[in-house]
Amino acid sequence: MRQKKAVGCLSRQAARQAKTAESGQTLLEFAFMLPFMMLLLLGIAEIGRAAFISITVTNAATAGAEYGSQNGTTASDVPGMQNAALCDANGHISLSACNTTGILTSGNIIPTSGCACDTGAGTSCNQAFLSCTSSAITGCSGQIVECVQVTTHVDFSPLFHYPGLPTTYQANGKAVQRVRQ
Repeated sequence: MRQKKAVGCLSRQAARQAKTAESGQTLLEFAFMLPFMMLLLLGIAEIGRAAFISITVTNAATAGAEYGSQNGTTASDVPGMQNAALCDANGHISLSACNTTGILTSGNIIPTSGCACDTGAGTSCNQAFLSCTSSAITGCSGQIVECVQVTTHVDFSPLFHYPGLPTTYQANGKAVQRVRQ
């Protein structure tokens, strides 16, 4: 007795032929899209790496400024501010056991300190500050405050060079804080 075919069902041979033809098309589409997907993946990795380096450089500047803002003595301790920034950039918690090899070097960290006139507006350290012995400070009608500023920068190269894009990038960080009295 012969079995009847259900309406709408394909024979086994017809089902096999359709699947084989579809898999070839899928493989071809995947082969065409693979270079674009890889380029997108590499671009995402480069942007993530650039963001990590920028955040590290900015956090190092903040760590150096935090060290310098502790008191008047640390505000003039340039090597101490540089060491605090280096340790933060390299992921060390303790300043005494700090390895200073990493993305930043002491030449890329520029700490400065000075005084500014605070007239009560609250923006004294964000303005350009002068030497604490300057004659402009002696004519201050408000309170004289001591400030520290740490700027950091690092040049880095991307892992993959893309045509038309620069071969090096620069990440900058800056932190300004008022010295605690």
